[in-house]
Parts: sequence; C-alpha cells; structure tokens
Amino acid sequence: MVIADNKLLILIISGFLVAALAGCATPRHLYPTVERLNAEGDFAGACYYVEEHAKDYGKRNRLLYELDRGMLYFAAGDYPDAIEAFTEAERLMEKLYTISLSNEATTWVINDNMAPYRGEDFESVMVNLFLALSYANLGQIEDALVEVRKIDSKLAAINLQYDEAHKNAYREDPFARLLMGILYEMGRTNTDLNDAYISYHLALKGYESEYSRYGTAFPGVLAENALSLAEFMGEEQLQLVRQNFPHLQHPSLAERRELAEVYGLHFNGRAPVKMEEQIFLPLTGGYIANVAFPRYQRIPEQIAEASLHARSLEDNHVYQSEFVLAEPIDSIAIENLENRQARILAKTTIRATAKFLAVKIGEAMMQTEEGILPGLIVAGVGNLLVITSEQADLRSWRTLPAEILISKLTIPPGSYRFWAERTDNSGSLINRLDLGTRQLQAGDMVFLQFTSRSSGTFLEEYRGRLFVNTTAPDAMVRVLNIGPRFHQQGMRLEPGKYNLEISAPGYETEIIWTELSAGEDKKITVDLREIGGEK
Repeated sequence: MVIADNKLLILIISGFLVAALAGCATPRHLYPTVERLNAEGDFAGACYYVEEHAKDYGKRNRLLYELDRGMLYFAAGDYPDAIEAFTEAERLMEKLYTISLSNEATTWVINDNMAPYRGEDFESVMVNLFLALSYANLGQIEDALVEVRKIDSKLAAINLQYDEAHKNAYREDPFARLLMGILYEMGRTNTDLNDAYISYHLALKGYESEYSRYGTAFPGVLAENALSLAEFMGEEQLQLVRQNFPHLQHPSLAERRELAEVYGLHFNGRAPVKMEEQIFLPLTGGYIANVAFPRYQRIPEQIAEASLHARSLEDNHVYQSEFVLAEPIDSIAIENLENRQARILAKTTIRATAKFLAVKIGEAMMQTEEGILPGLIVAGVGNLLVITSEQADLRSWRTLPAEILISKLTIPPGSYRFWAERTDNSGSLINRLDLGTRQLQAGDMVFLQFTSRSSGTFLEEYRGRLFVNTTAPDAMVRVLNIGPRFHQQGMRLEPGKYNLEISAPGYETEIIWTELSAGEDKKITVDLREIGGEK
C-alpha cells in the first residue's frame, strides 16, 4: 500500500494546489473597498488604494490593475496618469494576444483562470475610447483622433480571429464615430469638416443598423451636427441626410460658429459583473462532469435620468439639455460574452471530458496495482477534484461605467456656471452636481463630463460662492452667523445673508453684511484701516 499511499498523497496535494491557484485568480477581495470609495466620489483615494495593493492583483491580472488605474484616474480628472495607465493596458493586451503556449496549455488542463487575463474583446475597444476622451480633455485633439481611429481597425482585426459562425456582433461603434466627428469639427479646415461629415454619416448608419438591437437610438446631438455639416457639404449630401430627419430644424454651420457648444458626457452606473453558472452532467460509473461558464449580470443604478444646465453669469438666463444614451457598454458587454459562449462551452466540455478520462485511467491503474478499494478512493478523490477545479473565469473590467450618455448645450458666448441634475425612476431629484464655471468664446466646442459616482460636490441645493479680498496682509475672514469657518476663497454657501468679520494684525476689524444669491459668485473687496492711520 506504500505505492498507493504515495499516489493518493500526490493526487490530493495536487488537487489542493489546483484549487488554491484557481481561488486566487482574481483580485475580488479588493473591489468592495474600491467600489465604496467610488460610491463616495473619492476617486483619488480609490487610485491610491489600488496602487497600494498592486501585488494583490497578481501577475496574471496585471492588465486588470492597469485598467482599474486608468479608469479611476480618468474619473478623478487626472488625464495624464489615465493616459499612462491606458497606454500600458493596450500594450499588455497586444502582448497577451500572443500568449505563450505554456500558459494557454494550463487552461486546457485546469481552467481559464490559470492564464493571464487578456481582456474581453469589447474591453480592448474601450481602452482606445477612454484614451481618446482623456486626450480630448487635455485639448490634444490630434492624439484623441489617433485613438478613436484605432477603434474601427481594432474591431475589424478582432473579428478576423473567428470563423464566420462565431464572429462578434459588436463590429461597429457609432458612438466612437460621433466622437470622431466632433473632434474633426474642432479642426475647422475644409478637410476636417469633410472628415467630420463622413464620421457623422457613418455614425447615423451605425446607430440604425447596429445599436438598434440594444434599443439605443441616435442622439439628437448627432442629427443636428450631421445636418449642419451636410448642408455645408452641398445640397446632395443635405438631401441624403435629411431623408432620416425630414422635419428637424437645424442651425447652419455658420450659425453654430457664432455660438459656443458644450458637450456633456455622463458616465453612468457600473459595468455588469460576471457570475458563474454551472451544469452538472452525470456520466457512466457514477462520475459527474462539471461545466462552468461566466454570465454577465447587470448592476441596478439609482440614477434614471440626467440633465445639463448652464446659467449665464451676466444675465442669469438658464439653458438646459437632457442627456440621452449614446454608448450602451453594459449591453455590448453582455452580447460580447454571449457571442463567445459557444467557444467557452466547447473548450470547457473538452477539458471536463479529458479530466474524466484521466481519472478513469488512474482508477483502472490503481485497481490493477493495489486493488478495488484504492481504485475507488482514487475515483472519488479524482472526481471531487475535477469538479472543484472547474471554475469559470469571472475576471472583468469592473470599474467601467455601464453606459455613456451625451448632451449638448448651444449657448451665446459669455461666462457660465454649469451643473447637472440627476433624477431617479420616479422623477424625484437625487442631487445637483456642480460642474464649475467657464468663459466661452464664439465657436468654442468643449467637453464637460462626470460619473454617476461623482460626489465630492453633490449639492442638495445649488449654492453660491463667496470671495472676500483685502489689501491687508495676513487678513482673516470669519462668517459670524454660521458654524463653519471661512476656510477658503470661493467657499460654498446656501443663498442668504451673511455677517462677515475681516481682521488683520495692525488693522481695525471690519464687520459687514452681504447677501448671496443661488449660484452667485459674490466677490467682495474690503479695505481695512490701519490702526492710527486713515482708511
């Protein structure tokens, strides 16, 4: 029985090692903290946490580490670091597509978690999309166009890997085309405008032919821009586009140039997460085959609708535009995984069958060498290890948003304060999110963006900002009729009257009242009188 004992010991130890390796395949234990920090709007804190736990991702999940870093830096508005992380993620994806045969072999023996995560096909495309948006936010339009142009060629290259029966349905990204058109328009040359028209035209076709299956219609932003560019290109192009919008009124390109355009992007919700589904198949001799595969599960989101607002700081006129769905990332993810489900199940079934045959051979050998009982023990332990080692690969880019919504404000040149309002399914206001102030010139085209988890400046009521300046050095400002201290210039306060105390060493203290309106930037200058001097 010594031989049998040694074989059983080796088998059991190997099984536990396999189970341990499979169980450590993902950094799942990190995500509760990352998602909590995200929910609090502490994107910088989430970035710090991820980087502090880089080793916990493990070598096989280096790509997930870079994807999470990139998305968190992007949400925090740190676009240079987001670009660095996304660029490294793209490099890793390209490298992992030529994954070594040894790593791939382990996925046929144990499970898919044993190989480095190389990303879902749609995740590879999203890297370039967020690279383009990062560059656009930095004003690096040519670099942004390079990234968005990669999307078309990447989608084509991805599908070349598969035979016709197993190609992805996600072959076109009309939102990327829409973004490309906006970026080309920023160039303003006739060549740029021609390219913008082509991009809008392809985007319209893409929303109609590709995204309609997700229930995503073309955004009104696209229709308006496409019509004005078509009109600029000529009567033939205008009539071609107008077939889709026979009654839609649109400004001419010249009229648009006299105004400013603000494109709002709302990154809403959380991408779906992978859950494991299993099928247990009874086999001959009392054996059981376990086929495990992943399915995406949507995460419910509180925010149902959102709108973009701008208030002129000159005449207090308020402009408003609703956000509409432009990029259904969650639907793309679910469909993308379903498209490769047949490939996953075929591989899983072959692997489970191979494990079953290996156990059968081991049982037969043990019975021949040591007898029936040792053979049954090998069969029982082997069957158990076959079942526990077969685990679905549940790794995914969990910091992605579920969807991207777009809105557009066309407003006269001037100074504006921007904010977003979000509502739930009942239409009740959840909050207002301050998006800051902007000075806009005629012809400006700018992006304003936020995530559904942006909470650092959530405002239950739209507050004003108070600035108090004085020529006296080391001056201190106190607001006497409220609890919070005046901690910085531009302090946010509810509309109302405030009693201010301004003091400085060697100067007489001044106490004044001021009134702050909703959304107002109140700027006060106080000249303190030197003690013993003249005011």
